Amino acid sequence: MATTYCSVADISDFIRVPITATTTPNITQVEKLINRKEAELDRRMGHAWRSKKITREVHDLPLLYTYGWGTPIFLQHRNIYEFDAGEGDKIEIWQGSSAEWENILSNSQWYDIEYEYGRLFLRGFIFSILRKNRCRVTYRYGGENFAGDTEIPEDIKDCVIKMTTIEILNTSLRMDVLPTGGAANISESKRKWAEDIEKCIDNRRELFVIP
Repeated sequence: MATTYCSVADISDFIRVPITATTTPNITQVEKLINRKEAELDRRMGHAWRSKKITREVHDLPLLYTYGWGTPIFLQHRNIYEFDAGEGDKIEIWQGSSAEWENILSNSQWYDIEYEYGRLFLRGFIFSILRKNRCRVTYRYGGENFAGDTEIPEDIKDCVIKMTTIEILNTSLRMDVLPTGGAANISESKRKWAEDIEKCIDNRRELFVIP
């Protein structure tokens, strides 16, 4: 299975032990651990350096207006892929009179967007009375071909390597012998790695404003 932030070879280099199809743990098992740690890191940071899809993110229409742009909607993520109906992206507006959602993605006269910042601007709604839960957006962010980061930062890679290594050491009831120098050294190493992980997450965590 595919991994993004680091590879099995990176884990093998870090712990100085070969990982193959026949070792314990094997390549497939370590890839599963990497995938789980990638998902955990994305969740804790509120951002991703791989492709993610957000479905039906609902927003109120704020009583704000930016001249030349429109009413701003602040999406929960930044570095957005360019909208593509073929990929399932949508900008839906609730039509109270008909009680249904209308997708305006194909008509760009109704909106503008700053992909880097995740700011969507709607036109024609400045005098709208219906504002609560008026808009919902389905979009993609992170990964290749997005507006923003083009490479996975080294500290993110290092973080996932250490998260995965700790999990390997914690969950291996049976594993090939590691040249660790003793149980005390393992515990101390895991403690330092955990500190590095938390420092990375603190430095990279996204800030969200709750209205």
